[in-house]
Amino acid sequence: MEFSLLKKIKYMVFGLLLTAGIFLISFRVSAGELKFHALYVGSGDCLILESNGHYMLVDSGYDVTTKSVLDYLKNLNIPENKIDYAVATHPDADHVGGFSAIFDQYEIGEVIYSPCTKSSVAFTNFISSVKNHHLSYRTPIEGETWKLGDASVQVIYDGYQGTTYNECSIVLKATCDGKSVLLMADLPTVTANSLMKQGYNFRANVLKVGHHGAASSTSEEFLNAVNPSHAVISASEQPNVEPAFPRDSVLKKLAAKFIKTYRTVDGNICISIKNGVISTKNKEHNDFVSITKGTVTLSNNVMYATGKKLKPAVTLTVNGAIIPANQYKAKYSSNTYAGTATVKVTGNGKKYIGSLQKTFMILPARETLKTTLKKPAQVTLSWKTQKNISGYTIVYTTDKLFRKDLKYINIKKQSTTSKTLKNLSYDTTYYFKIRAYRSNLGFGQWSKKKSVKTSNPYPLQKQIKKIIQEERSVIIKWKPSDSDLAKGYVIQYSGGKKFSKKTTKKITIKKHSVNQAVISKLKTGKKYYYRIRGYNKYGNGQWSKVVTFRLKKNFI
Repeated sequence: MEFSLLKKIKYMVFGLLLTAGIFLISFRVSAGELKFHALYVGSGDCLILESNGHYMLVDSGYDVTTKSVLDYLKNLNIPENKIDYAVATHPDADHVGGFSAIFDQYEIGEVIYSPCTKSSVAFTNFISSVKNHHLSYRTPIEGETWKLGDASVQVIYDGYQGTTYNECSIVLKATCDGKSVLLMADLPTVTANSLMKQGYNFRANVLKVGHHGAASSTSEEFLNAVNPSHAVISASEQPNVEPAFPRDSVLKKLAAKFIKTYRTVDGNICISIKNGVISTKNKEHNDFVSITKGTVTLSNNVMYATGKKLKPAVTLTVNGAIIPANQYKAKYSSNTYAGTATVKVTGNGKKYIGSLQKTFMILPARETLKTTLKKPAQVTLSWKTQKNISGYTIVYTTDKLFRKDLKYINIKKQSTTSKTLKNLSYDTTYYFKIRAYRSNLGFGQWSKKKSVKTSNPYPLQKQIKKIIQEERSVIIKWKPSDSDLAKGYVIQYSGGKKFSKKTTKKITIKKHSVNQAVISKLKTGKKYYYRIRGYNKYGNGQWSKVVTFRLKKNFI
């Protein structure tokens, strides 16, 4: 019993889910489809909106292009040859010239035309044809909407605020499944901007560009307000015809915003809106390409400062294709010293427009290190300062390969250009390197290594420079030493060459700055041997070379 009840519940749940699924599918189907056709009629406009067997004709092109329009309508297989609405956006011949022939072959539900009239042959024929076929006709009411199959059509602007034919253009918006098509006729920018200030909503997904892409028709502010993903331009682009539409200025604006652009000069256009998706088999056509979403690749993303401007080579790729270097310019900034540099790539405007930036890193320059040994165990390092750095790092060791016993010194001032290392080991070879760094950026390259061998701490070997006789005395002269190298001096003199203890005497001088000594009570006519050495707290230096001197007997 319980099993049977559980089974029934399962079947009920399954049935409800199935019903819900069928309902959702039905709802999706009911969303319908809207097709927007833009026919090539030279420099004129002829547009068709189609949805679920219902049709609306917006403008008809010139009378001389009527045959191609009728051929296109015939291929649509319009049920009972009935067109629900025919709209003449304004009275110019390139918009109303072909209506008469169409009215001859199709049943028209209602004709809607601009409140602005024109005393021209084309407009007169249009009005006469409406009356001769006893068609229902009227001017539009701003804000009104009507159904067209699964779509709805709204009059965004009825033309009553205009003072010229183009300013009186009717603007329509057709919406289906959340997506919309905006038909701007020949409305100029001045009027569109005025309407936007009044709060008119022009936002749409597909834009029929106003006035065939004339420079006066599509401002950047207007495109921002519409924010379309697709744009259609009706124009002939006939050679040697002025003005030639569309204008480059309009194409550049469309390209800059990555709006997919289609042009009737390439043939008839059909854009479909179905299930919220916009699609078309037509190929895009814009003479300009924005590089804003392109990719800039540099030959080096990290470089080292040299004191000269750094300009890594640029490769620009747009839509997977490498762009020739003559199609853009690269401008570098902040590219001399350590820091983050920028290269701005700008299209030359002939085909590629817009700009984009790429940053690259410049690390500190490689320093040149100098070393000076001023004292036996003291080395002074010096280098040149550089801009835009935080400081320097010194590394030194007794290992020639810098693999062990490394010692580091960090200097945190850019202006520092020297460092003295004291209390090093005596009679030892040291190896030094330095590199600059910038905080939050990185280090420069290590300098070439420099080596210095510290000296022995004992006094350097001295030499007797001169001996001068004064009667039974002599004056011995030498060059004095630095205070760290000698505290004083010891002079020995002997009558024998071997300086034996019995024959040797000495004089001790306790000032390093003294450079001579007097030895008295010497025997005339006798040869003496002299030598000198320095001493300090570490011990004695080496003896100088022995100098001999014989005192003259008859000294005057």
